[in-house]
Amino acid sequence: MSWKALGERVHLAPTSVADRVRRLERDGVITGYRAVIDPGAVGRSLRAVVDLSLAPGASAEEFEARLAERSEVVFAAYVTGTADYTVVAECAGADGLDDLVRWLRADLGVARTESSLILRVVVGD
Repeated sequence: MSWKALGERVHLAPTSVADRVRRLERDGVITGYRAVIDPGAVGRSLRAVVDLSLAPGASAEEFEARLAERSEVVFAAYVTGTADYTVVAECAGADGLDDLVRWLRADLGVARTESSLILRVVVGD
């Protein structure tokens, strides 16, 4: 977005907007920028939330490192509650989700999974 377009949105002159954004970057408030990809455009038509629990004795460090290798995992968090982790995955349909869940159980020491399909995003990206 141009400084002019951003200025129009926030009712400031383009030079004022540029100065403020640069200050926010310098002060560490703005830490980066990202591209927003349409998962459907790259063959990932299904988004799911997978809550999972590791088997007793499984290494959390190894699990987290290996999970980060999977491109369909777009978010993962260690959480409180009945699950150990919550994972958001964008998969190539039901077969892609099945492949991910089977991999989690077979290769990463996951004892339990519970998947929910995201039908529609209400707030967020």
